[in-house]
Amino acid sequence: MSGGHYVVFARKWRPQTFDDVVGQEHITRTIQNAIATGRIPHAFLFIGSRGVGKTTTARIIAKALNCLSSDGPTVQPCMTCDNCRSISDGNNMDVIEIDAASNNGVDDIREIRENVRLVPSRSRYKVYIIDEVHQLSSGAFNALLKTLEEPPAHAIFILATTEAHKVPATIISRCQRFDFRRVALPQICALLRSILDKEGVKCTDEALQAIARAAEGGVRDAESILDQLVSYCSGEITFKDVFDVLGLVDWQVMHDLCDAIVAKDIGRQLELIENIVFAGKDLTQFVQDILRYFRNLLVCKAGGAKILLALPDSEVAAMQTRAEQFTLTHLIRLVEQFAELTKGFDSQLAQRIALETLLIRLSKRAVEISVDTVLEKVMMLGESAVMADTPVSSNPAAAYTQEAPVAYKSGAPSPAKRIHVDTNNLEAAWAVIFEKVTEDQLALRFHLTNAKPAAVEGGVLVLRFPAQSAQARVSLDKPEHRRRIEDILAAITDNLTTFRCEITEGEPAPELAPPTERIPHGARVSSDDARAALKDPHVASVVDTFKGEITAVNPPRHHE
Repeated sequence: MSGGHYVVFARKWRPQTFDDVVGQEHITRTIQNAIATGRIPHAFLFIGSRGVGKTTTARIIAKALNCLSSDGPTVQPCMTCDNCRSISDGNNMDVIEIDAASNNGVDDIREIRENVRLVPSRSRYKVYIIDEVHQLSSGAFNALLKTLEEPPAHAIFILATTEAHKVPATIISRCQRFDFRRVALPQICALLRSILDKEGVKCTDEALQAIARAAEGGVRDAESILDQLVSYCSGEITFKDVFDVLGLVDWQVMHDLCDAIVAKDIGRQLELIENIVFAGKDLTQFVQDILRYFRNLLVCKAGGAKILLALPDSEVAAMQTRAEQFTLTHLIRLVEQFAELTKGFDSQLAQRIALETLLIRLSKRAVEISVDTVLEKVMMLGESAVMADTPVSSNPAAAYTQEAPVAYKSGAPSPAKRIHVDTNNLEAAWAVIFEKVTEDQLALRFHLTNAKPAAVEGGVLVLRFPAQSAQARVSLDKPEHRRRIEDILAAITDNLTTFRCEITEGEPAPELAPPTERIPHGARVSSDDARAALKDPHVASVVDTFKGEITAVNPPRHHE
């Protein structure tokens, strides 16, 4: 209490010295060194999200410059002199705080220009702290330029903003820029624990982590949430209390939704959403919670450290169990789709998870079958077919001499990892060539979808198209397309240098699956059909080579 009025945690425990500022050591150290060596800039620009210490640091600078307990600026203000106390209370005449959101006109800046020339009344420096400076009008910025460039020796300007991109470059170039970071979760937890110890309040570690996570790196947000929880709870603050106060959806609901997605139980999914709406929960927050939940599943599946989840051990175990029910690709697709849903929500979480998902996608090949492994298996497939058709030699030495140049043996693959393509491995080799040629090439993928490898004639790969795909043949003859295909052929085969397209008259083009829809495993093929298809040795060989799965079985076409 102060004067009979309750003081909220964010004000009561506001840092008063540089050492009290949490998570911004790169800034406080630089400023302390500047003050100690007399290299104090006339203009600072503080950039960072809300509640990370911009205005607090500005006030500490004002105290350090004007503390009366020393003969000059000091890095350790005494906190007891008249200047230190008045600056902390916000009523020092020489420290002027201006909210640019409501004082953003030319006239407001002109008033500053007129007053800045007056010497301080009780202090060494007159300090102007302009918060949310990006909200100044263009005219106001222009009026500030000259003063900011050549202020009087007794004037210091500290500009603070959450949106640096809206501040003109001419203003930025006249200031020393300091970027405030979002405070790390362990640092916020340590700060909150310190406050609770001083206040005599008990709180579980899981609850503290949930508060810090909800604050998304903002110390002021974390202190405000904690203040509210202390009022809500009569005893110890628990993990469930945090969910109740913040209006978050219980994790069991998220587990139920995850199970319904795995089971493809649409009725259950709609029922859960209905319950959320009926309970008065914010759907925007609900989608954010879903996104965070599946992000955590993705972290579990990708082998991320437990600290990245910031959840109780029981919840981590439940997440790891459910993560095993998804493939990595499926989880990436789910996260991307939920992130897309939140694009209009102005969410730092959505942006972070989109980045994490992209990085996992880029790294996905490291945990799946690599291209080199595919090439080796294709070469081995071709070799085994050749050996099956070659009569056994009565002279083992001669057989060894003939086989040596092939260099397909396990442990001694071809140095260039190139395929020798012939009729025995043509289909499997084409699958590799197709993927390499069409990687990040949507036009080529479209034109080559209906192509069938027909033959190898010397160094020429013959591709056959149905009559309806005649336009594809014309497009593939374009110089840029032909050059790319020929470069890929030369890079991954040791005997193909070019290709030729042929049209099969009267053969209909195969139907294409909708481009925006992936067929989930088992959705369009029964287990009996899959087993029947695998009885075909060619199908079984391709499935085994590429570690694939059968997603559809189409009836054979009958040609007249």
